[in-house]
Amino acid sequence: MAYLEESTFLAFLAFSIFFLVAYKLDQISFVAFVVSLIATALVHAAFYMLMLKYWPLF
Repeated sequence: MAYLEESTFLAFLAFSIFFLVAYKLDQISFVAFVVSLIATALVHAAFYMLMLKYWPLF
């Protein structure tokens, strides 16, 4: 269980850093940066909840 939480958090951090770099390099606007972070957080939360509910090992 801890591995799932850790890997989900690390994936969120990786996506956050990716979007931050894109924002700092002026590839995306600030609004797109914020929307990307929110969307990433929601997708990771949904993935985590689905894994808890349907994955047979937990």
